[in-house]
Amino acid sequence: MKKLDNILIIGIGNNTRQDDGLGWGFLDSLLKDGYNEENLLYKYQLMVEDAELIGDYDNVIFVDACITELKNGFEIERIYPAEQVAFSTHEVPPNQVLNLCETIYNKKPKAFMIKIQGYVWDIEIGLSEKATENLAKSIANFKLLKL
Repeated sequence: MKKLDNILIIGIGNNTRQDDGLGWGFLDSLLKDGYNEENLLYKYQLMVEDAELIGDYDNVIFVDACITELKNGFEIERIYPAEQVAFSTHEVPPNQVLNLCETIYNKKPKAFMIKIQGYVWDIEIGLSEKATENLAKSIANFKLLKL
């Protein structure tokens, strides 16, 4: 098992809505590569309670599907606490969870957002071919990150 030093990776999505399952697919791939499941968390959406959870980690990585066209089919960016910032339809965006963590618990984990471009959002299990390609590229680039 590949234990990650004090890192939590949160896959956001729903694998019964085709490409909305990209966040979970990302975690599934890491599990297959031998990553420790204690570092991985599957979520349908973020909630305010997640602010307490992420405060226990030095590094947090949020992974989610994105409907917006991305140059390489994915994007990895450092994110920071903000009161109201959204890029997806999830109720509480990652920036807001970070803000709550800092405001309530006085903790500031270093955070990244991995957006993976999806194309099909129908009720069906299984990623589209293009989304699967974007997922593979995002995982390869994630493994190059120096945290």
